[in-house]
Amino acid sequence: MSAQAKNRIINVCLSAGAIVCMWAVWLIACAVVNDGYVIPSFPDTAERFFALLGSGGFWLSFAKSLGRTALSWAVSLLAAAALTFACAAFPRVRAFAAPFVAVFRTVPTMAITLMLLIWSSPRVAPVIVGFLMLFPITYSQMMAAVDGMDAGLAQMADVYGISAGERLFKIYIPQILPPVLSQVGANFSLTLKVIISAEVMCSTFDSLGGMIHQSNVFLDTAQMFALTICALLAGGLLQWALSKLALITRRRGGSA
Repeated sequence: MSAQAKNRIINVCLSAGAIVCMWAVWLIACAVVNDGYVIPSFPDTAERFFALLGSGGFWLSFAKSLGRTALSWAVSLLAAAALTFACAAFPRVRAFAAPFVAVFRTVPTMAITLMLLIWSSPRVAPVIVGFLMLFPITYSQMMAAVDGMDAGLAQMADVYGISAGERLFKIYIPQILPPVLSQVGANFSLTLKVIISAEVMCSTFDSLGGMIHQSNVFLDTAQMFALTICALLAGGLLQWALSKLALITRRRGGSA
């Protein structure tokens, strides 16, 4: 067995051990507190979890939350890419954009959510909150990839008079794409978490956050735990699946 395979098995075992530890903490806390309104039992939560999976209303809410997440993520990615290429082509744009990015990065999520709820609607506000959170992160990742590019390639392009279009598609994008794709899964999972949190605050109808808020109003803790587990599983699976996008560029680079 190779060293890589051994490390993979060890990592899987450690991850499984961490899950077992969290489950044990849950069981112990439930036994100590002995109050289902504070910490629900595992059987009650499991029953609600599987009931949710068989409910059409849950899947409708999940699809709408996932759609808001995808929209917020896509707009953030496109806006960050446009600003990154503008900064790469015109260095002074980077200094002009820096204060805006700093504001987006530091603005309190709760405060902006409440303000957006006044200015927009419970369906739109979570998307904007997700964008404001993800845009500076994606932009910073892309700019770090640009700063890490091989300067010799740019000098070679100047020497041989390569056009701006060829530089973009044959030099810049191939070097920026791998590190950006490696972060797609984590960014999407983070956006899903922020979107659901914003939906809770906005009481968004037909959404995972709205269902969590409704469960909180009726003190249905088991339902809240089940919905939280659903969100965790969805975020983890999406992060794992989207992280495989980076393998596409690696295979292409290897075949080349």
